[in-house]
Amino acid sequence: MTRPVRPTLARSAAAIAVAMALAALTHSVAPSPARAADETENRLQFHGYGEFHYNNPQTGTMDQSATSEADVHRFVLGWTYDFTSEIRLDAELDYEHAARELELEYAHLDYDLSPTLSLRMGSVLMPVGPLNEFHEPPLYYSVERPYVQRSIIPTSWNENGIGVVGRAGNGSLGYRAYLVTGLNAIDFDGADGIREGRSGSSEAKAEDLAGVARLEYATTAGLSLGASGYYGGADQSEPGLGDVKVGMVALDARYRRGGVDLRGVFARDFLDGADSVAAVTGENVGEAMQGFYAEAAYDVLRRDAKPDARRSLFLFARYERFDTNAEMPTGATADPAFDREVITGGVAFLPIEKISFKADFEHWEDGTDATLNRVNLGAAFLF
Repeated sequence: MTRPVRPTLARSAAAIAVAMALAALTHSVAPSPARAADETENRLQFHGYGEFHYNNPQTGTMDQSATSEADVHRFVLGWTYDFTSEIRLDAELDYEHAARELELEYAHLDYDLSPTLSLRMGSVLMPVGPLNEFHEPPLYYSVERPYVQRSIIPTSWNENGIGVVGRAGNGSLGYRAYLVTGLNAIDFDGADGIREGRSGSSEAKAEDLAGVARLEYATTAGLSLGASGYYGGADQSEPGLGDVKVGMVALDARYRRGGVDLRGVFARDFLDGADSVAAVTGENVGEAMQGFYAEAAYDVLRRDAKPDARRSLFLFARYERFDTNAEMPTGATADPAFDREVITGGVAFLPIEKISFKADFEHWEDGTDATLNRVNLGAAFLF
């Protein structure tokens, strides 16, 4: 299972305070007779999402005889508050595993500098890949998120930072660019690569900073393209690590038309200083990590072709290949167990656009020729 990397219940007083303060805004912003109604109405809005999972066997194992697991995986509550028409606060709290873990998903202030440019500051989701910023479960077909966007792009990933966001070209070109707190290489490992080095915005070490940016372009013909990049320090002045740098590039493409949905994602991580990380941590960390996946889905009910229709039934298949030991430092040997292939196929039924009932089958194989078959069932909602 995914290990918690953001605030746990024992360290979440600040997150709870945010929630209480936001809830209190419902009383503090009530319209007064002296104010115009259009200045005070609808300043505070709520949103959220969640999902329920059944996995046989549980995730995070290559043992076919491992036990099955049922989990209230996520229940997320979010708030958006408009201080003015140009300044707003957006935040989400993530209650994971039946609220056993409380995590800050993100919390940032946005200030619109122009119709196409906004300043953003706070805990921000890294704009790397197509899923990290938009990971609500009805938006993807499988029960579990694609594994490339877990081990290579460490979704979900938030850091403290400041930057700009916006759209241009009549909305067809989107962009985000931030200066953020860097990763912490002392927590890197062989199997999950850089994943556990995320700060989750909790007392994030800021000795090393990083830059991250994304461009995405959408056409009226159903094609969208995206490119993301990340580079920054990751040693955070930890003793013995020396100078550690992390780079990441990610490319993605999607085509949606006539009930067909095709998507491809490629990501590669570079770790400069992998040998010193391995020497300090004892982990078999790669100096390059790489993964890709290709996915195809088709809506057999063709909701897009029926103006009054609400239901969709997607059949989908996905092929993934990822290796967190793709390249190793001189003298180190790659672990074949970290070279993994996953084939997933299944169905997602959406009675309405914001509700999804899912079932899928995963076949895993790694470089040791170990295999595993998993059945997943899930339900997801978004509001």
